[in-house]
Amino acid sequence: MEKKIPYIYTDEKGNPLYRQIRIQKGKEKSFYGEKFENGKWIKGLKDVKRVLYNLPSIIKAVEKAQKIYFVEGEKDVETLKEKGLVATTIANRR
Repeated sequence: MEKKIPYIYTDEKGNPLYRQIRIQKGKEKSFYGEKFENGKWIKGLKDVKRVLYNLPSIIKAVEKAQKIYFVEGEKDVETLKEKGLVATTIANRR
């Protein structure tokens, strides 16, 4: 069974810019990106402004001088968020 998990990258105000879609088929995984343009998700990341994942939380953590973890992927960020930690990553896929 195929499972699609979207990880949305936002600007500093929380507005969507693009998302990485993780496709999980059993133990296999693949990814693709979509940009948010004119209220729609469009496949591909051409000409999109790249930002850190979880950007609003990163900005708040910097303001409070909190520790920020830089991890391998969005799934890892979400795992650390569940534990109350601040984490980020960056999409390296196109």
